[in-house]
Amino acid sequence: MSMNVHILNLEGRRREDPFEIVSPADFEFSEGNSIDAQAVIENPNISLYCLDHENRRAIFVETPGSIDLSQAPFYFQAQYENAIGLFGVPYEILFRLANDIHLDSKRLILIYSVGRCGSTLLSAVFNQVEDIVSMSEPDVFTQIVAIREWDGSNEAQVSALLQSCTKVLCKSPGRNRPALAWVIKFRSFGIEIADILFKHFPEAKTVFLYRDAETWWKSNYRAFVQDDVKASAYLAMAQAWLSPLVPLVAKYSSEKGALSSLVKVGTLMWLSVMERYLTLCEQGAPMLAVRFKDLITAPERVIREVFKYCGFTTSNLTEVFKVMGEDSQAGTLLSREKLRRIEVNLTDEHKAEMAQVLQSRPIIQTPDYILPNTWSLT
Repeated sequence: MSMNVHILNLEGRRREDPFEIVSPADFEFSEGNSIDAQAVIENPNISLYCLDHENRRAIFVETPGSIDLSQAPFYFQAQYENAIGLFGVPYEILFRLANDIHLDSKRLILIYSVGRCGSTLLSAVFNQVEDIVSMSEPDVFTQIVAIREWDGSNEAQVSALLQSCTKVLCKSPGRNRPALAWVIKFRSFGIEIADILFKHFPEAKTVFLYRDAETWWKSNYRAFVQDDVKASAYLAMAQAWLSPLVPLVAKYSSEKGALSSLVKVGTLMWLSVMERYLTLCEQGAPMLAVRFKDLITAPERVIREVFKYCGFTTSNLTEVFKVMGEDSQAGTLLSREKLRRIEVNLTDEHKAEMAQVLQSRPIIQTPDYILPNTWSLT
């Protein structure tokens, strides 16, 4: 079989929502000439951006050599904004390329979270350590969550894609120096594919960050909600967007129809990730859980514990700790400067709605539930 892939002539950008899931529709392009696939996989400035699932190919982007994607708050946004070239790699070739890449799972660290709880900061902290490459939200993983059927009907294909994409990303992470370890930080939805990653990379270290449901909801509202929360059209849009990514939202939609408030939507999102963590624990996946409030209260102690868990020396972390006082999302729509201007209150009515959803669940019935394997200050 030919190992040629297509150059895609980049003609424009058309991504409107910076937090939308990556898609080949983010770019305007035309089909170009063919080149050897090895040229794509061996160039450190070419990295996997997304899947063109309809056409069974992966889309890679080329960025300037001066751009270090791993230092960006959001890997996929830096890829999009700095793209100077595109390449289309058929799945069959992607699988063959990945098959030739050896990725030692002992050198892989996976960061899952409920979101809005310090995971971007932790990714930035890892990047301060020499020879560690930390990628904050390569969004092809969110795509794979959306592609995965909840009934398991396409499990083999999803498994092959996930293994190959992980190998390829760690092969060419968009920077010009080798790595001794790779860190991948996912969007909150990424935990829905953690079981498959555990199967392919059983010795990877896994860190899970979370916070209580009430402060989580307020932080998410402040960051992502801009329209009238009572607007039925907005709720319907949010529910439809989240259903392929959040099992509990999908389950509610199929059984009960439309959700009546963003508090209920948010509570189901938070619960879905927290319950998924519990399921992974039951399946024997080793994980270290860290609460956001502990990360904020005692950052140096938490970082030392995380590094110890991941097998890294903690003798000299002076440079690492310097980043703790910085805004890990500076320059983005989620920067502290922008978000601190937005006031959000969780009313008694909101809390009652949240409690109603929580009390309908079998295990996690309080907003401040403490997960097993959670590191504690005491």
